[in-house]
Amino acid sequence: MRARRPTGEDGRVAATPTVRPVDGLFAAPRPVHAIADLFANVWQLGYVTTDLDRAIEELAGGFGLEHCVKVPTGGATFLAGDDEVPWEARFAMASRGGLIVELIEPVAGEIEFYTRVLPEDGSFAVRLHHLATYTSPGEDEWRRIEALLAEADLTVDYTVLIPDRVRAGYVDTTAELGHWLEICQLQREDIEFFTALVADSA
Repeated sequence: MRARRPTGEDGRVAATPTVRPVDGLFAAPRPVHAIADLFANVWQLGYVTTDLDRAIEELAGGFGLEHCVKVPTGGATFLAGDDEVPWEARFAMASRGGLIVELIEPVAGEIEFYTRVLPEDGSFAVRLHHLATYTSPGEDEWRRIEALLAEADLTVDYTVLIPDRVRAGYVDTTAELGHWLEICQLQREDIEFFTALVADSA
């Protein structure tokens, strides 16, 4: 399967420059008074894969998701609960004028929460892992959301901390929704990176 790009009357590939949503992925987030408010702030679909390079090629060739960038995780701290643990994964981010598509290849350390949705025999696969949502920055906001999660018997199971970029908390909602929820507090560096990625891919 190979994606077909729209063409004009002259046979040339037609430009489709519209970015969605039109006010940008990172407009002021909806205030979070209930867990459901987080769905209004979804900015990314997260997929796990057994082979990052092949996944990039297949999504480009099969779906037209051609604008994809591998991203480093240098300096990241990974927490299981409150404890720092080893963790290694490879990442790429893609877009086609809208939501970010994240591809994750788990490598080593605390990765079972990624690999549990992948084939046990190691065969190639790309599987939905999480919806990523964003919220306002700050410790008070984070604690308030943790309290909302606790009321629903949920918690931030894992956290990725990258200085000057992001705090991302993974919440296991697989029993309720069939996928994880990732709650992100994005810093200016990441917002600018992802905004440019969307604009460049439109």
